[in-house]
Amino acid sequence: MTEFFFDSHALWQYVALAAVVVALVFSFQAEMTPTAERVYRLTGVVVGIQVLLGLILWFLSSGWGLGFMQGWLHPLIGIAAVGVINVFTARARRAGAETGNSVFRTGIIIAVVLVVAVIGIGEMA
Repeated sequence: MTEFFFDSHALWQYVALAAVVVALVFSFQAEMTPTAERVYRLTGVVVGIQVLLGLILWFLSSGWGLGFMQGWLHPLIGIAAVGVINVFTARARRAGAETGNSVFRTGIIIAVVLVVAVIGIGEMA
């Protein structure tokens, strides 16, 4: 069972990274459209699934024993990335069509840095 979650977590990271890149591209539009808003929400869901798979794996394999970088920093940065995406999606919605994309762009750039960091830490094993 642990192997299933490990493989799922390892494969889903590419889906999550692609979703973040697509959301970043959408954030450079002039105005926030309903499609862009859906992309932003979907990005939060996709990255959330990645973190959920990782947390399940963390509990099943006693991840807290892996050391600081992989056992603690990797999951905490992943949780932070989901939080940043969801907070900035909500802030972009409230900002309106004219400034929503620039608000989300700030958050997604932070999330890109977090996602790249969490993948890098995860690949250190």
